[in-house]
Amino acid sequence: MKGIKEIADFQDLFFKIAKEKSEELLKGDIQKEIESEKDFPVSIKADFNLLINEISALAKTRSFFKDIIEELKSDLNDLLKSKDYDEFINNFKDLVEIEQLKNLPDVLRGIIHMEIGLAVSFITVVNNLKDIRIEDYEDSFNQYFFSDGYKTVSEDLIVRPKLPHISSFSDIKTIGNQIKAERYIRDMIRIIVETTGDRLYKLRERYPKFIQEYQDNSKKKLIDWFDSFGDMAEASLLPVVEGVINGAFSIKLNPLIAAAIGTFCSVTARKATEHSYLTLLRIKYS
Repeated sequence: MKGIKEIADFQDLFFKIAKEKSEELLKGDIQKEIESEKDFPVSIKADFNLLINEISALAKTRSFFKDIIEELKSDLNDLLKSKDYDEFINNFKDLVEIEQLKNLPDVLRGIIHMEIGLAVSFITVVNNLKDIRIEDYEDSFNQYFFSDGYKTVSEDLIVRPKLPHISSFSDIKTIGNQIKAERYIRDMIRIIVETTGDRLYKLRERYPKFIQEYQDNSKKKLIDWFDSFGDMAEASLLPVVEGVINGAFSIKLNPLIAAAIGTFCSVTARKATEHSYLTLLRIKYS
């Protein structure tokens, strides 16, 4: 599993770097923002180059992916021979304490079985989150599949693709084309990283305090900016990661793996940015 190990190591190191640099991503003067009548920041500056530069360094650009592409093909062929979830997970025994993965609840076992990107993302989480609570992830995925959607810390919904009530056959053909494997992979990787980031940075505990403290009319725009800066982080990282993997050097990598790596890195950057923003606003992390 040399090829998969390289990807796991890549994600692991990026996760560590994002955590290390999380409080440096945003700088500015909150008082100036409160006094400003502008609906956009006048002093807060985002420096996502701190992470973008690491992508280039970690990936080693062309050589990194060329070196692992044949290994990945071999790894994928081996994984396809797995008869069940436990056999599938045993392939990762050199990367993680697999008992953690073997103990996943059924709702997660069925999802992860045979999906490399999800497995590698959970490996990164298990290796980096000391007080991991598997039940948090079970709850997150149950929200996604069995309710109106997974609710993020700022109450945005990640909703699974599904067919709505339709009025004609042409409608169902159009909608049905939107239900694709890549959409599910991106959603599920996002949920894994969102759940991990909330736990790592204690965002679920801090966000309500933030909302309560910034209710005045002059401060309410700062609440909207929580998601705005997170969106900026993703917009900055996702094209870079997927550009290096897919486009820059015309390397033919499994598109679902490319989507998984890109989503993992961009949402990891988002969660680090959310932490940075709350820290800038003096919403303590303890």
